[in-house]
Amino acid sequence: MEKNVEISLLFSFYGKMLTDRQADTVELYYNEDLSLSEVGAELGISRQGVRDNLKRAEAILYDTEKRLGLAERFLRIKSKLSDIDRIIAEIESSPDSQTLSVNIKKQINSILTIIEEINDDEK
Repeated sequence: MEKNVEISLLFSFYGKMLTDRQADTVELYYNEDLSLSEVGAELGISRQGVRDNLKRAEAILYDTEKRLGLAERFLRIKSKLSDIDRIIAEIESSPDSQTLSVNIKKQINSILTIIEEINDDEK
């Protein structure tokens, strides 16, 4: 995973673990894609101060993920949900799908609804 995406994901899980200054720095640099100089100007600190804040924040985010593993678990669940969605699509598109009972079709629709709700919850 690209570092910017990884840090943004970790920040969404653990951003409250950072100081306000670190959180602002991460938000501006990784999520708003400002340069070190632009972040420094925005926060009234030097470019080196921005870099130091980022390094400390990254260390906290990575350490917290290492201990808790919530982001990794989230990504695994998301991947498994995609697998389930793909398998259901294969079942529905197979020539044998016409012979499925009404009950099985209802259960498949229930599963798809649950997957959709989970995906909507993360937005």
